[in-house]
Amino acid sequence: MTGEDPHTDDDVLRVLELLASEAPARAYDQLLARARASSASSASARPERLERARGLALEVSALFERRSRRESELAALVDAARDLTRPGSLDATLRLITRRARLMTNMDLACTVLLDEDGGGATVTTADGAVSALTVGYRIPAGAVPAVTPGEAPTPFWTADHLADDRTTHASALDEILHAEALQAVLGVPLCAEDRHIGYLYAAARGIHHFTPDEVALMRSLADLAATAIQTARLLEGVHTANAELARAGSRVRASLSDALRAGSVQDDLVQLVLDGIGLDALLARAAAELGGGLAVRGPAGERLGEHGRVPAADPAELARVRLNAAATGVACPLSDGTWVVPLTVRSEDAGCLLFHPGEGGAGSHADSPVVPGERLLLSYARTVSLLLVMQRSTFVEGQVRDDLLADLTTWESPPERLVERARRFAAELHRPHVVVVADAGTGAAGLVDSWAAAYVRRHRGMKTAQGERLVLLLPGEDPGAAAARVRAELSATTGAPVTAGAGGPARGAETVHHAYRQAVRCLEALTALGGTGRSAAAGELGFLGMLLAEDHDVAGFVERTLGPLLEHDAERFGNLVETLQGWFSAAGSPTRAAEILYVHPNTVSRRLERITQLLGRDWQHPDQALELQLALRLQRARTALDPAPSGPPSAGTT
Repeated sequence: MTGEDPHTDDDVLRVLELLASEAPARAYDQLLARARASSASSASARPERLERARGLALEVSALFERRSRRESELAALVDAARDLTRPGSLDATLRLITRRARLMTNMDLACTVLLDEDGGGATVTTADGAVSALTVGYRIPAGAVPAVTPGEAPTPFWTADHLADDRTTHASALDEILHAEALQAVLGVPLCAEDRHIGYLYAAARGIHHFTPDEVALMRSLADLAATAIQTARLLEGVHTANAELARAGSRVRASLSDALRAGSVQDDLVQLVLDGIGLDALLARAAAELGGGLAVRGPAGERLGEHGRVPAADPAELARVRLNAAATGVACPLSDGTWVVPLTVRSEDAGCLLFHPGEGGAGSHADSPVVPGERLLLSYARTVSLLLVMQRSTFVEGQVRDDLLADLTTWESPPERLVERARRFAAELHRPHVVVVADAGTGAAGLVDSWAAAYVRRHRGMKTAQGERLVLLLPGEDPGAAAARVRAELSATTGAPVTAGAGGPARGAETVHHAYRQAVRCLEALTALGGTGRSAAAGELGFLGMLLAEDHDVAGFVERTLGPLLEHDAERFGNLVETLQGWFSAAGSPTRAAEILYVHPNTVSRRLERITQLLGRDWQHPDQALELQLALRLQRARTALDPAPSGPPSAGTT
């Protein structure tokens, strides 16, 4: 025996068992109490040894607990690091940081405070666990932001009870929030990324709490991760913003390129339209349809030259000021009502301006919009309007000369030498086939008729003149009837009133104009006398009336136009269709009686009549056409009697 207490080994073993089972501190106290009770009657050192063993066991248990908590904190920190490495918006990253900070520190509230880029203050950007509306978005003025000594890194700060702490701490900047949230214990760590201080991460409790070094270290580690994540999110947002701006710039460039290509392709068409004689109103109508808005043209003195669509009335003083600015810069400038002013220049001379008011909902439809919708296309139309104004100025004088020449050519039956000399300037035009159309618009709108006629002859390279209420046109072409029909249709559509038109020709040379003019006048007068108001015709379309109205009484032409197909058939095939037709008319339309007159079988007459129908058409028996056929047959017989040259048909028996 060694003389030691035999219970000592049992006590040590019992303490180790409690330590292994992670027993609470009261289990050790109960073991110590029993040891003291059993040793009360003897002077044993057992209680003192057991108490020391109890202290060591509690220290080991606390160490294990601290290590376990540290492992949990590190695991949470790793999870937070993994979450923060995922790309996301700055707002989402800040919300994740505050959420993690509150859970890892087991505090009542966590928030982030970010410093302004210019250093003028700070803002509470996110908060987790807040119960008042004051927290998020709270502005901290520049003077209340915790100061950092230049050249030194910012350090963490904390207080167990902010309300009872008389020291000036960083938490003073959040006094209003701390009182609103009833917070006492506050821990704040700086957010630093790449040696740059960007803000603070706070954790706070609504009761007194003494922060341990482990808690401070944990918050600082989280703050380092958070600062890096915040900077990354800011960079990503910057990249996204730059990409979006690049996309918008690319879209603008593509739109500008498309606008330029469209304007380039349209410019040639517009120039051709001007050369073809398009009017200003028609040009503005096309521009309004393509640009989507209203347009108006104002002269140098502000006079109205043309308008299409809705263009608000502009303040004269503002319009004059903006016009000067547009003329000086050469670009479109806006009025306060959203109307764009485009300068019109002719050989560096101010020719006025083009006003464009975008339609509702389109780009540039707001007064403060810096965007000119279809700017290149708008400028193309502005250049075209300028070109049209130039041509109108130059063609006005030339048009007056042409009008005076046509007036003299239709007045003088035999042009004198002076008139022939004037006509030589237009010899190339007058020696082409041309027709004369005389139209009666039947309306008092002489200005409207003259304006239409000016555009029409410019488009067709013709001439015009007015004789009282009648309009006389000299137009290139060989079909007077078609020319009269076109004039009647277009002029009637313009004036909204019925138009009667007669045509003469075709003819060549200045000397023939008067003859074609007299023929057109006779056709017009015949149409009027026969109740044909609102219709058009040429001498050839009036049948035998046209022959009678013609000065030369073109009998041969009338016979050819009326019986031509039959005469040609008989000449080529030695037929008897003309004779059969004459016999049919003599027999009052009876095939049987006609067969007796012609000494042929009735079936032969029927076959010949079918052939006549094929050549002349189904309407040859209509009273009007039948009358012309009978007149042509009589004239043909008269011509044959006066011209005994043998050209006779074969015998009556030939089919």
